Amino acid sequence: MTRLELQTRLAAFLEERGLARVHPDATAMTARAALESLAGLPQYEQLWAGDLHTGVQLIAVASGERLPGVELARRAQLLAERASAMSLRMKGAVQVLQLVIYERAVPSQESDFVLSRGRVGSWMPLTRGKASTWLFALAEPALLVRKLRGWPQELSPDELRKLLAAPPVETAF
Repeated sequence: MTRLELQTRLAAFLEERGLARVHPDATAMTARAALESLAGLPQYEQLWAGDLHTGVQLIAVASGERLPGVELARRAQLLAERASAMSLRMKGAVQVLQLVIYERAVPSQESDFVLSRGRVGSWMPLTRGKASTWLFALAEPALLVRKLRGWPQELSPDELRKLLAAPPVETAF
């Protein structure tokens, strides 16, 4: 599977679950609020926002040839700060998932660093703004995660693994 195929699948998956793509022309209220809150952050390939069950979920998709772990940890910190500010404006919990797509295999030392440092927030389940980083390696394919308390079941690691491990759909023309 290529990165483009994965991103196309991911977009369909997130739309089915009620998330909206965050961009300047977005009409969904949550996507508009996320656009305002996330302005000025480093570039992400895709940003998604949705209001599922207990609060707002944001998903920031990043990929590239080489994304250093220190940069991903810094981005997670920035995302958590913006989520906290957004939660005050929206008067509810906001959680952010930074989904990083690697085309190469990820060494265990690097994945451990990114997963531990790419997580920001308290251990309390209803904290207003928190962020976590999950890694997907196209070369393996593997989804590497650390638990994100309060994250909705329909966006859980198991659901994402099903999506990512599914064989490609062939289309006839």
